[in-house]
Amino acid sequence: MMPDGAMTELDPVLRRVERNGVIACGVMAAIAWAIARGRLDAPLGVIGGGLLVAVSYRGIKGGIDALVGGVVERSGGRNRRLQAAIGLVKFFTRYGILAAAAYVIMARLRLPPLAIFAGASSLVVAVAREAVRPVRSKSPGNVEQDVDRRL
Repeated sequence: MMPDGAMTELDPVLRRVERNGVIACGVMAAIAWAIARGRLDAPLGVIGGGLLVAVSYRGIKGGIDALVGGVVERSGGRNRRLQAAIGLVKFFTRYGILAAAAYVIMARLRLPPLAIFAGASSLVVAVAREAVRPVRSKSPGNVEQDVDRRL
């Protein structure tokens, strides 16, 4: 965690997925606005779906980070059980909040379900983009030089 409270992802692949998810959500919101001929309910639905998937992603990521951090850092039984219990409470609380947010978005704000689905799929689009991202292969000479540098 950075001093100002913002979180910085250390893994470059996850950073790209997060960035591409935000970009995909923005592009889909712009497309929804154009299709809806200027009405705001469609792009707001896309943004609402994107916010739902962002909260879900952060919850899953935080749970995995806590689980991996707990396994790596702690070997004590009681402290580990307490941390696991707190993690479970956080996990179910996040999903309760997600359910309430989805209810508000769909039932109270009456945003289009298809637009919400499009926004929620922005993370899927980002992961698919990363999966088809061209992998730059190195020539055999470069690989040997990289190995020599690491040693």
